Amino acid sequence: MAAPGGDDDIGIFSTDRQGAAAGYNPGGFGDDFADPDYVFSRSIVGTSFSAPQISGVVALILSVNPKLAWRDVQHILILSARHFDLADPDLKTNGAGFRVSHNVGFGVPDAGQAVALARTWVNRPAAITVTFTANNVKPIPDDALRVLITGPNVPAGLMSIHASPGSGLHPDAATANLPLVDVGSATSAITSNLTGKAALIQRGGNDFDQKLQFAADAGAAFAVVYDNVNGTERILMDIDFAPIPGVFITQNDGEALRGYLQTNGPAQAQLQVSPVIYSFNVTNTLVCEHVGARVQTDHSRRGDLRITLLSPQGTRSVLQQVNFDDSAGPTDWTYYSTHHFGESSAGAWTLFISDEERLNTGNVQGVQLIIDGVAITDTDHDGLDDDWERAHFGAPLAFGPQDDPDGDGYDNAREQLMGTDPNVAEAPFKLDLSPWNEKLARLSWSGVTNRTYEVVAGTNVVSPLTVITTLAGRFPEREWFTPYTNLIGQFFRVRTAAP
Repeated sequence: MAAPGGDDDIGIFSTDRQGAAAGYNPGGFGDDFADPDYVFSRSIVGTSFSAPQISGVVALILSVNPKLAWRDVQHILILSARHFDLADPDLKTNGAGFRVSHNVGFGVPDAGQAVALARTWVNRPAAITVTFTANNVKPIPDDALRVLITGPNVPAGLMSIHASPGSGLHPDAATANLPLVDVGSATSAITSNLTGKAALIQRGGNDFDQKLQFAADAGAAFAVVYDNVNGTERILMDIDFAPIPGVFITQNDGEALRGYLQTNGPAQAQLQVSPVIYSFNVTNTLVCEHVGARVQTDHSRRGDLRITLLSPQGTRSVLQQVNFDDSAGPTDWTYYSTHHFGESSAGAWTLFISDEERLNTGNVQGVQLIIDGVAITDTDHDGLDDDWERAHFGAPLAFGPQDDPDGDGYDNAREQLMGTDPNVAEAPFKLDLSPWNEKLARLSWSGVTNRTYEVVAGTNVVSPLTVITTLAGRFPEREWFTPYTNLIGQFFRVRTAAP
C-alpha cells in the first residue's frame, strides 16, 4: 500500500508539539487548538508520515466491521487501492488482474470504497501454507551481469563486458540483441531515432534518470552508461523511475567500446545475467495471498545479490536488489511478496539468484518456496474456483480471472474475492457534481479502464447537448474538472463513446 509522504516542495500537514525539545517543528505554525501545547506543522516528509494514513484507513475499516481479521483488512485495502502514476515503469498487471508496482505496491487505498467493502465483507476462509524445499548446493557465478557485444572483429575484451545494475528496470530476462548507438553524454533531448536500438551514454552533465529518459524518448530499448572518471570504477545507478533498463560499465570499457563503434562501424549489444535457478512445480491449487522464498547462502557479501521470483502467470517479484550491504549472507532469510495476490499457485515457480558485483563469492546452500492462500478446486489452474464458476457461468472454463462479463471494471478474480456476482454490475453508474475550489467544479462517475467516455453539456435538457470532451476510462472512478463559472442552468451528462 502507498500513501502521500510529501516531497521537497510539499510537506505533510499535521499536528505537532511546541518547543525545540518536544516537537518536530520548533517554530510552530498556527494557533487554532484549544491545547496550546499543539501547533500545526506542514514541513514534515517521509514514510513515517505516510504509514499513519494507512493506519487511519484501517481504523475506519474496523469501525464499521470490527469482526474483520487482519487478512480481511489486507484484502479490502488491496481491492480499494488505485494507482495515480500510470507512468511508473515498474507498474505491471499480475495474473489476477491487479496492478502492482515495487515502488508503490497496489496503490493508494480509497477510504470511501474501503469502508463500503468492509460493511458487507464476508470473512475469507482460513488460509493454508504449502512449502517446497530444494537442498542442492549451487555456486553463484560472480559478477554475472554482462553487456554482450557482437560485430565485425570485436576485440575479446569487449565481447562480454562486466556491468553493474541500476535500481530501476532490470534485464532479468536477456534483452534483444540490438544495434548499439553512441549518443554522447545525453544531457539534452536526443534527435536520432533509436527505435529498435540501444544507447551508449557517457556519464556526466546530468542525472542518470534524465539520460535514460532522453534515450527512451528517442526510442531506445535499453542503455549502457559508462563512467567518465576513475578508469576501472563501477557504481550502482539510482534510476528507480527510468522507463528503460540501464547498466553501468567502467570508463575504460566504455571508451574502448565507443572507439570500436567509431572505427569498426555497427555493433549489436545485449544485456544478459547468469543467475542460479531453482524451479518448483506446484500442483496445489490455492488463491495466492503471500508467497515467500527462504534463501540460505554462504556468500561473503549479501549486497552483491539480486533475488527474484517468477510465478506461473509470469509475475516477477523482486525480493532483493543489489545494494550497499557489506554483511555476509543471506545466511538464512525468508523474503515475502504480495505481488502474486489473487493468482493461482499451480504451475512452475522459478527462483533466480544472481551476483552482480565483483570480488565476493559464495554458494546457495538451500531454498524453500512458501505459498500462503486459500485452497480451491481449480481444474484449469486459472485461480477461479470450479464451483464458483459453475454457479455463475454454468461451466468452469467459460471465463478467465481477468475477464469482466458484466463490464463493471471488477474482473472475475476480484468478484470471487469480494463474493459478488460477476454477471451483475457492482457499482451503479451515477454522476456527482461538486465544488472543487472557488474556481473549479468536479464531475465524477464510476469508470472502467477499457472504455472511453464523452462528457456532454448544455443549458436545456430538451435540446441536444454538446460534446465537451472525450476521456479514457479509469477504474474505479473517472473525474473531470470544469471552470466553476456560468454553471447556472447547466446540465451535464456522461456516456460511453461509440467504439
